Amino acid sequence: MDFHSQKDLFNTHRHQAIRNLFIEKRKLLGLSQNQLAAAMQTNVSDIVLMENNSGSMSFSDIQLFSDALKVSIKDLENLLK
Repeated sequence: MDFHSQKDLFNTHRHQAIRNLFIEKRKLLGLSQNQLAAAMQTNVSDIVLMENNSGSMSFSDIQLFSDALKVSIKDLENLLK
C-alpha cells in the first residue's frame, strides 16, 4: 500500500475530489440527500453542507460518508495518486 502524508489527505483540492466521489456514489446508489441523511442518522443539512462546501472535510466525516456509501479505502487512495 502506498501511504500518503496526512498533509496530502487534507489538501482542499483532494477534499473536492472526495466530495465529488461521494456525490457520484450517492447518485449511483439512487439515494436522495434525505435518504442518505436517514441512513447516516443525521440531518439533511449536514449532507447538503458536505456536498456544497468547498473547504476541508474532517477525517471523521470522510469516514462516515465512506461507510454509508460503501466507498472503499482503495477508491479514496486512487484519488490521492
